[in-house]
Amino acid sequence: MKRTYFFLLIFFIVTAFTACDDQTDTLGGSIVPNIDKIKIDTLTLYAKSKSIHVNDSILANTSNVYLGQYTDPETGTVFSSSFITQFNCVEDYGFPSHGVIGDSVVKIELKLFYNSFFGDSLNTMKCEVYELDNTLEEGTPYYTNIDPTLFYDADKGPIATKTYCATDYTVPDSIKLEDDYTRNITIRLPQELGNRFISKYYETNAEGDSIGKIRFSNSEEFINNVFKGLYVRNSQGDGTVMYISMARLNVTFNYYVKGASGQLDSIATGIATFSSTKEVLQVNKFHNRNLEQLVEDNSCTYLKTPAGIFTEVELPIEEIIANTDTLNSVKIAFSRYNEEQTGKKFGYSVPQILLMLRKCDMYSFFLQNKMYDSKTSFASTFDASSNRYTFSNIASLVSHCHAEYKKGISSNANWEAENPDWNKVVLIPISVATDNNTGSTMSISHNHNMTSARLQGGDTPIALSIVTSKFNNE
Repeated sequence: MKRTYFFLLIFFIVTAFTACDDQTDTLGGSIVPNIDKIKIDTLTLYAKSKSIHVNDSILANTSNVYLGQYTDPETGTVFSSSFITQFNCVEDYGFPSHGVIGDSVVKIELKLFYNSFFGDSLNTMKCEVYELDNTLEEGTPYYTNIDPTLFYDADKGPIATKTYCATDYTVPDSIKLEDDYTRNITIRLPQELGNRFISKYYETNAEGDSIGKIRFSNSEEFINNVFKGLYVRNSQGDGTVMYISMARLNVTFNYYVKGASGQLDSIATGIATFSSTKEVLQVNKFHNRNLEQLVEDNSCTYLKTPAGIFTEVELPIEEIIANTDTLNSVKIAFSRYNEEQTGKKFGYSVPQILLMLRKCDMYSFFLQNKMYDSKTSFASTFDASSNRYTFSNIASLVSHCHAEYKKGISSNANWEAENPDWNKVVLIPISVATDNNTGSTMSISHNHNMTSARLQGGDTPIALSIVTSKFNNE
């Protein structure tokens, strides 16, 4: 009974403590007998932090892809992006059953749709398009340091090039104002590619039976037997990164239809569409240069996306446990240094949501599509008013790591040396997809937008506010 009373009282005391910053050492001193008084202690310990370069730990599979290059004039860091994409074929897709004219393709276009971009809207950029020789494999985790040459032959040269800028003045304003208009980069591809699509569809075997329709029966057949996909890379220009929401192939072709005479004597035009959707793979290739100077800067730590820098934090777990009886709460906050905007034309946005999780889970968390559980993984939203990210209570994480540590060293004298990251966590900028109706979290992924933050840390220790409690048996 006494123990139940103790934990109920602890719950209310800790709730009151974490809701404000006032000291609560004497809270409740007049409502319990002296022998049952609970002693609340608060202490401050310190964590170490540093920047880590994580170009190989970002999953490249994504619903959005990125194209372009940007050099930060302040730091000299260079980010460039290209992407590989497959195209979806709807089930049992069919060209007209008859009347298609040989070599009938009028044009085939690749449209890269975008709603936003980073950098200069008037900057001239250039990209190259290559056809894939090898397919991306479903179920294979690809990372943003992927080598695109494993999937295309650079010696063959691009099948198309395109010079563009984010603001397209070739499109009339009247069209831009239409409700269904989405900004896009339109790239003309060789007509032979479109003609290949049609010839593949109408192909027959030696007995005259159609085998082409099978190739268009679903995305897997289409990718393996008709068209493996494209690699699009930035080849010229600096200062703009496009956020591509969808890539689409439009194959425009002519075919005969029955006219007034009832004969196939009239010509109609059709468009076959193949898009990058969630049913197929898209993979980003990111490349960063000159990040070493930021990683080695010990006056602070950095968060830089996409595929740039995370902040690693070493928690003083043994010291926390050694100084506590019952651990009630552990609070840690990361203050952001304001960026100097003088002379900057384009500024990185601040990462809005940070995920804190154990360093040893940095890969598996995203591979397994996990959600943060507020036990060993936590999320914090940037508070602009205080200019910091706050994790209000990570006590469960501290307890979990310490229990693992005790179990490990009890059975293996070399356990700590073999598990050097047991007391380390990482701060990772994330994007959270929510259900529009319920607001519940549907998925978590790496933040792939152009964001940056400089945090207090490095040579400056990070304070942890710790609350402990025990019976006062004096």
